[in-house]
Amino acid sequence: MTYTFSEKHFINEDGRLVYKPNLNLYDYELLELIMEAERNIGALARLGLKNHPLKPTILRNSMVRTAHFTTKIEQNKLEYKEVEKLYSNYKIEGLTTSQKFKLEVRNVFEAYDYLYNLNPRLDFSNIDEQVLKTIHELLMRDLTGHPNGYRQIPVTLQDGDGEVSYIPPSYLDVPPLMGAFFTWLYTSVTGHENPYDQQVNPQFKIHPLLISGITHHIIGYIHPFPDGNGRTARAFSTLVALIHPDLSTIKDAFSVEEFFDKRIDEYYDTLMQASQGDLKPFITFYLECINASLMKVLKELQRYDRIKHVNELLGKGHARTMFEIIARMEDGDEFHRQIFDDMLSASASSIAKNLSRLKELQVIKPGENRGTYIITILD
Repeated sequence: MTYTFSEKHFINEDGRLVYKPNLNLYDYELLELIMEAERNIGALARLGLKNHPLKPTILRNSMVRTAHFTTKIEQNKLEYKEVEKLYSNYKIEGLTTSQKFKLEVRNVFEAYDYLYNLNPRLDFSNIDEQVLKTIHELLMRDLTGHPNGYRQIPVTLQDGDGEVSYIPPSYLDVPPLMGAFFTWLYTSVTGHENPYDQQVNPQFKIHPLLISGITHHIIGYIHPFPDGNGRTARAFSTLVALIHPDLSTIKDAFSVEEFFDKRIDEYYDTLMQASQGDLKPFITFYLECINASLMKVLKELQRYDRIKHVNELLGKGHARTMFEIIARMEDGDEFHRQIFDDMLSASASSIAKNLSRLKELQVIKPGENRGTYIITILD
């Protein structure tokens, strides 16, 4: 079925186009998800990510995941390891226009490097229309023959079968529609009804994560650019989320794009529902993915601290060596005690004794089969 843009979420007031997202900002389910996000952000702050020894690893992994998954959603074929390798030298590696997949990933690195140096919490001009256009330009550098800025051509979206699924508005309507959105964005972020309004009205201000999710949808809904709208929506909505004072301190530590990719059908389905007038399913989905990404970082930090604590308890010896081996695996992974028989110069009784010690510390538990164990460092 083909859907055509029909100005859902837009109204005319006194001859002026106004953006009014169809969303109950006080919906109980959404508020619960926002509270969960606030708890996760607070927990990250308490763990001291800013000065944590694991911070460089988390930041690198987050950037690699972001670049990998935001381009994978757009059918980029690079494997995670290839993206990781490119990240280590993308600033010096010369790429040609024939290396499309690498160019897409390089552009993500450069676009996010740009946006992470902005501070929309302090200055709205860091999330204005020109910033959106700059992010799109960075993301699409060397990838398109279209001029920079809003599109001057009609576009359509196709489903997985190549059928037209959505027809965005005419390119002639893009500037006024985006202008109406940015007027709403200004008021929702600052609490000022317009740039000339000196009075901050708290009732105008909306939670940053709701603004971020709504922003993500509107870019896909209007489709203001000839191409690259999806990755631009994901990047710009990330930037908008940084108006959250605490989230801005851990801005490059998590990757929500990974969780969009894991639930890709739901991602597209809820975006389409929003384009038909119902924003709640997408905003619910969006907040769930943010919480999942925050929890992933939180668990990485908790796991690091737990491993450090267990190592201190174990001191030196075979038990610590065995623990260091399994700590490289993921929680939930199963292993056989044979790995210790093969790797250590230790008797079977010593290995059995130290396995019992690790069970007492609750970092492993017996598996279903004889001689197997499951890693439970955090569980």
